[in-house]
Amino acid sequence: MRRFFPILAGFVLVGLACACPNVGGIQGTLEAMGGTVGYMLTEAPALLSDLPGTLEAQMTPPDLSAPGIIRGKLSYPSDFIPAQRVVAFRTATMEVEADVTTADGQGEYALSVGAGEYYVVAYKLPGGSAAGYTQAVPCGLLASCTDHSLIPVFVDAGAVVDNINPQDWYAPPGTFPPMP
Repeated sequence: MRRFFPILAGFVLVGLACACPNVGGIQGTLEAMGGTVGYMLTEAPALLSDLPGTLEAQMTPPDLSAPGIIRGKLSYPSDFIPAQRVVAFRTATMEVEADVTTADGQGEYALSVGAGEYYVVAYKLPGGSAAGYTQAVPCGLLASCTDHSLIPVFVDAGAVVDNINPQDWYAPPGTFPPMP
């Protein structure tokens, strides 16, 4: 908008001069505007040449095939973080969309997924317990946080969704799907 302000202001002033001949007419208005009209006449083509690319970028639909990213922090109820397999399951089918294996001590993960809705579960390796991104996580994982249902994670094409922390190691056995 800032780039088009001189053009807009010039048109308004010229319009006022035409409507109010007692104020000095067009000649007086043009003299009062100084170089604004010259600027408008010389710079308008360059300013307008930016417009097609800008409009095209705004009108181009998003690339629905672009992967999204789910990222988060890992934990374990101990003084170390073991290797884990973090899995994104499609909520509708419980099919694995993506997974990543982390190393001992690794505290973060990232999964590349298509646009959709997912559940995220981390499995301790080499097998054993599991932790999910559940209602207990945003609750603070306190003893009073008794809802261990998985939270659906919505991912748009090309979007990054942060703070999806599969840290609910306290859910009753069988709450999460078995490690695929």
